[in-house]
Amino acid sequence: MNLQADAPGKFRGLSSHYSGDGFSDMHFDVRAVPPEQFAAWIERTRNTGPTLDARSYTALARPSMNTSPFTFSAADPELFQEIVTQKLPPGPGPQTGRPDPSVSPRTEH
Repeated sequence: MNLQADAPGKFRGLSSHYSGDGFSDMHFDVRAVPPEQFAAWIERTRNTGPTLDARSYTALARPSMNTSPFTFSAADPELFQEIVTQKLPPGPGPQTGRPDPSVSPRTEH
């Protein structure tokens, strides 16, 4: 993700890489704020939400659609190493054949 915001504002973003079912709905808002507002948001975020650890990462790696934005208050410092060394196995990825009804609302005819 790249954004150079020269002034505060709200910008529209969209996913630029095909990533499976629901790809066309992957839109998001980007809010550019002054540094002091960003620092205040960081402090609020650090005090709410779960920690991104092996368990929450495994849940996060499962295919999903139309998930509301959320944050993690902290990240396990060992998590990155566990992911890149595949101590944590990769997520399941897309399945071939019929769409997974928990991910795709489409039905076959």
